Amino acid sequence: MDGTPLKARHPVAPEISRLVAEHRPGGPLERDFYLASEVFAADLARIFHRHWVFAGYAFQVPRPGDFFTYKVGSESIIVLRDRAGVIRAFHNVCRHRGSRICKTEQGNAHRLVCPYHRWTYELDGSLVLDTAREFGVDKAELSLRPVAIEDAAGLLFVSLSLDEAPPDFSEALATIRRKMKPHALERAKIAHQIDYVVKANWKLVFENNRECYHCPPNHKEYNTAAYDVQRDMAMLDPSLQPGMDAIVARANARFRTLGLDEGDAMSTMTGVSWRCHRTPVMEGFVTQSMDGKPLCNRLMGGIKEWDSGTLRTTVFPNFWQHTNCDYAAAARLTPIAPDETHVRGYWLVDAEAVEGKDYTLDRLLPIWDLTNKQDWTICEDQQAGVSSRAYLPGPYSRIRERNVAHFLDWYLSELSA
Repeated sequence: MDGTPLKARHPVAPEISRLVAEHRPGGPLERDFYLASEVFAADLARIFHRHWVFAGYAFQVPRPGDFFTYKVGSESIIVLRDRAGVIRAFHNVCRHRGSRICKTEQGNAHRLVCPYHRWTYELDGSLVLDTAREFGVDKAELSLRPVAIEDAAGLLFVSLSLDEAPPDFSEALATIRRKMKPHALERAKIAHQIDYVVKANWKLVFENNRECYHCPPNHKEYNTAAYDVQRDMAMLDPSLQPGMDAIVARANARFRTLGLDEGDAMSTMTGVSWRCHRTPVMEGFVTQSMDGKPLCNRLMGGIKEWDSGTLRTTVFPNFWQHTNCDYAAAARLTPIAPDETHVRGYWLVDAEAVEGKDYTLDRLLPIWDLTNKQDWTICEDQQAGVSSRAYLPGPYSRIRERNVAHFLDWYLSELSA
């Protein structure tokens, strides 16, 4: 540590404090939250460099020495498996003069070697070079700086916080581990991934994920497989609720026979900043697909039968995943600039599934790739609109946009924490 408290190095500027104080609950943010470089810097410092963020999957580092890197703003981390089989994370910064150590996104290394002066580190982060005589500092004081990391049933979350404890994440970890266990993500693999660059602020991308008010006119393919629209309509029209309740009751009876947790059609958060919740797929469907038929012929992990619903997992500020009986689709958000966000889309299948035999990409990808691209267009149009001097925040629907308001309440509290 350099002795300087984090809050002193990353203060919440008076202008940002004013924006937070003037926000009207129940409606969108003011335009500067989506445009100002000062707000973007605060988002990195107070949200992405402090809170728990999704970095990747445990199966991406199956052997000792396997690593991948993840960059958020100015920060880069190395996630690896050490010789004892433990998954660790370190800041990708040499303790000599600060050079990046790993410059590739993934690989395997016997040791971590800085390309500048060849300072070498073991996989547990300890420095190999004896520095006492030449540098006057014992090598034990020059290990790589660790990054807090948690494995939640194969999902790897990290906190880049340096000088204060990361937010309590224990309840989320326990719930995700319990509910994700039947899907055995440690036995999964990435069938495909797509990198999207969305010309919109990261908050607009996440806000869009938090509601399905936009689904009827925009997501024809997704709407065929999920009850999001029907759920919202039942909340607007109580006469429709008994029918929704009957669908949920039938789904829960099936989930119980499969030894899975019960769920419902709601999309509310499990905790303040996370959700892990099973919802039914459309009756007559066995998975989230455009025709209801499997997208992969091999069930995931320990799932024994088709039609096990969809386990929706969402963690603020950068991750969501829909885990079905045969595949999972996920997204990892990384802010690039005030008006630009990188989204990595993942499609997971069981590790034993064979492309061309158990699944094909032309069948696996479309429902989510189409939905993603539809969403990115929506977000980019919104970014263009909020950039206008004529933009004034309007009201949220108290029913169909309640989860957006929840996300913004969390965001504002974290920004000014």
